[in-house]
Amino acid sequence: MDRLRNALAKDILMEDASKISTLIENQKHLCVACPAFEEVIDTQMFGFSKKIEFASSMGILDEEEGQLMLSELEKHLNDLINEAYDESKE
Repeated sequence: MDRLRNALAKDILMEDASKISTLIENQKHLCVACPAFEEVIDTQMFGFSKKIEFASSMGILDEEEGQLMLSELEKHLNDLINEAYDESKE
């Protein structure tokens, strides 16, 4: 049963990461250079990191796996931002 709960929690975290990616991808064309855009990213990443921290403290997720999830999301968001900057220069 614990394994099932852990798997469900990880699925929920991955779904949250996907929602953040979608949010940023949908907004990247509005104003990539705006401070508000950076605030959205920072706020979303902070909230996600707190969810990861909570899952780790509950024993649902080991710390290394949580850090991997965070770094993968951060890398993906950086790729999206770089893509948006490149598109805006063209």
